[in-house]
Amino acid sequence: MKILKFAAGALLVLLFQACSKDDNNSADTVTFTSSSQTVAESAGTIKLPLTISKAVNSSVQVYFDISGTASLNGDYEITTPSPITISAGATTASIDIQLIDDGIIESSETLVVKLTASGSGLSLSSDTTKSIYTLTITDNDTAPTSDLQVDLTWGNGGDDDINKEDLNLYITNNVVIDNGSITSFDVYAKSENTTGFETATLKSDATDGDYYIAVAYNSGSSAVNFKINLNGPGYTNSTATGSFTTSDVGHAVFYGPITKNGTSFGRVAAPEPASFYKPVVFP
Repeated sequence: MKILKFAAGALLVLLFQACSKDDNNSADTVTFTSSSQTVAESAGTIKLPLTISKAVNSSVQVYFDISGTASLNGDYEITTPSPITISAGATTASIDIQLIDDGIIESSETLVVKLTASGSGLSLSSDTTKSIYTLTITDNDTAPTSDLQVDLTWGNGGDDDINKEDLNLYITNNVVIDNGSITSFDVYAKSENTTGFETATLKSDATDGDYYIAVAYNSGSSAVNFKINLNGPGYTNSTATGSFTTSDVGHAVFYGPITKNGTSFGRVAAPEPASFYKPVVFP
């Protein structure tokens, strides 16, 4: 009987030690405290909160990827780049996103942040509601009632940095076309931002006549797709699309004409033929 009691006692000790060992080896987890939120583009800095199940003994890095329809440096900037460092003893952290409040009229866009990897001693949750965060950004701009607003955007969304390519936007008039080539023109309005998207306005008090929208590939080293969006009298999110190749730096493409008559703006025609795709220098 004494032998049996000893064996049973030894078994209990072993089970306790095994459980204690598993508890000590289980990795602490890092998760988002929520899975989504919707904010206006004027909201400024957005903090995506992270929580750690147990304070880490030493600093550890957490990596993340960004996808979605919002564009880096067009719709948002990353204040906290990947990887984020979580300090020793911390149980909370945040990935900070700075929204760009511009004048571009656009639909709601998404920013999807996914935790992808972590340093030693910290694991990621297998629950996607805790490892993926979706930020929906709503626009706060309204279409003009008497003017025509022209917006130029480009890029593929997500972490594709639009500043890799610099595109400029022009509204031109007095355009002279000779044998399929544009020989001269005047610039009525222009947008030549070195960062971010471009927007320009054809005012209702501008001289009546025909106007062309020109998109120029100012600098860059890669192919780029772009979109022109028009809003105002006769236009509600009217879109034209185009693209440049890597050899198109210094070139521009003209869209039009838009015939203006008072506060009425005629419908823009299809893009001009490829012969209008010319190297141009804008004043």
